Amino acid sequence: MQNPREPQEYDNSLKALFGDEAATILPQLLPGTELIDEQNIEIDRSKLRADLVYNVLQKGLPHILHMELQTGADADMPLRLLQYHVGLLVKHKKPVISVVLYPFKVKAPAPPFEEMSADEVVLFLKYQELRMWEMEACKFVQGHAVCVYTLLPAMKGASVSLLVQALEEMEQYYSKEELRHHLGRFYRIMQKSKTMSKYDKQQVKEVLDMQYGRDWFIDTMPEVIDRVAQGEARGEARGKVEGKVEGVQQSLLLIISTHFPALEKLAQQQVARITDLNVLHQLVKQIVIASSEEEVRQLLNRTIA
Repeated sequence: MQNPREPQEYDNSLKALFGDEAATILPQLLPGTELIDEQNIEIDRSKLRADLVYNVLQKGLPHILHMELQTGADADMPLRLLQYHVGLLVKHKKPVISVVLYPFKVKAPAPPFEEMSADEVVLFLKYQELRMWEMEACKFVQGHAVCVYTLLPAMKGASVSLLVQALEEMEQYYSKEELRHHLGRFYRIMQKSKTMSKYDKQQVKEVLDMQYGRDWFIDTMPEVIDRVAQGEARGEARGKVEGKVEGVQQSLLLIISTHFPALEKLAQQQVARITDLNVLHQLVKQIVIASSEEEVRQLLNRTIA
């Protein structure tokens, strides 16, 4: 079953990417667009909140660019765009460019949107779709458009060699702190990509592990902590401290078995002996950012010493 929070997590990752790189990403995805500044995304006196809204120049003329980041299917997307379009037009008195970015392949209504009355069109909305899975990854790498590299795993032709080349360029382009966040997003996009095989995903993950240690994984810390919190909640529901401890122990074992499978047997032995909730929490944080099996082994042995 899909985690109901998963689409929001991917949306947040994409919003963070655009927050960092909008000025360089937008011209790559929408040629001829020049960012001026970001706009308040709350539309006047309504509960509508658009994903991304920018003041831009299109063909040298002022426009409002509204972009929705959509990771799942939504049959009502054209109606949402229409609401945003009208609200932004009323507020800013500028032509509105409406765009939907789909990172992953979904079934979606094709533009344009037409409201019909019998055989007569009474309303027409033109909008654009950016379908990542139809874009050629090599085009962006050949153009050294590093700002878009985080999205490459979702694109067509995202081979292992191409992605490794992209990762090397990202390492040269970004500071260590910036790279860490981009690699976390890159990995999340790759996990959900439908253009890459499981084998290719595993190959790239091994490169991430070997080349960048565990620093790239730091951006997934929130979901690990969330998993731990869920374990605690299950314990509280049973009204037992032991249940809370057990929930965190299980989460910790899952992390180790997933990312350091050779240590699974040792972890089962050692983690079962740790009953202090604070110690377990600290161990989760340390193992998430550990760079090698040996480091994890030392953490497990030191914790129970």
